[in-house]
This record gives sequence, C-alpha cells and structure tokens, in this order.
Amino acid sequence: MRLALVALAACLGLVACGSNKQSPADAKQQLCSSVNAFAASVTSLQGLGLNSSKDELKSAVDNIQQAWDKVVADAKNVKTVNTDNIKQTYKELKQAVQNRPTNEPVQQVIAGLAPKFTAFADAWRQFASSLQCKSSS
Repeated sequence: MRLALVALAACLGLVACGSNKQSPADAKQQLCSSVNAFAASVTSLQGLGLNSSKDELKSAVDNIQQAWDKVVADAKNVKTVNTDNIKQTYKELKQAVQNRPTNEPVQQVIAGLAPKFTAFADAWRQFASSLQCKSSS
C-alpha cells in the first residue's frame, strides 16, 4: 500500500511538473515575439535623429542588448531553430556600434552604421521567415 501511494505521488508530481513545460508551438511563438521586440529595438537605434544625445544612443544600445539576451534565452527552447546567421550579423552590428566614433554627431554615427543595419534587417527577415513568425501588424 505504501509503495502504491509513493508511486501515485510520483506520477502526480510528474504530471504537475510537465504541465509547466512550454509546448513547441508556444516556445516558437515566444521566440517570434522576442525576435520582433529585438528588431524594434534596433529600429529605435536606427531612428535616432540630429537632436539625439549620446545618452540616448547608449540607452538604445542597452535596450538592444537586453532584447538580444531574451532572443538567445527563448531560442534555447526551440530545438529546430538555426540562429547562426542572425547571431553573426548582430555581433557585427554590436561591434560597429561599440567601435563607433565618439567625436561625431549621433546622426552621422547612425548613418555610418547603415550597412550593418541593412545586413541585420536581412538576417532578421530570414530568421523570422524560418520560424514562420506571424506579423503583429
């Protein structure tokens, strides 16, 4: 009898633990949401204007990193996703931002980063397409 109760408790414990696990479809949708938020943060950086300060630039870069960290975390839950291309283009964009000239106006810095933004946008579209993410618009 005691063995049966232990076995029953173990089975119920497994069911309870398993119910918190995200389904593959939910994990994929979460990754799509993270990728869209990441792309929006990059677009915000790209949209900085003539009146933007260096603090606004730093804040935009920090937001991009936080959004990227979320993408990386969510990608771990989607086993079939290939993040190589988007990781590489993000790394190149991040390096370009980190190595930006600090004595130039923000708008000029952003304009100089245009090729990296374009490469990232292409990689993002390919990545989102591979996930078959549905657009929120």
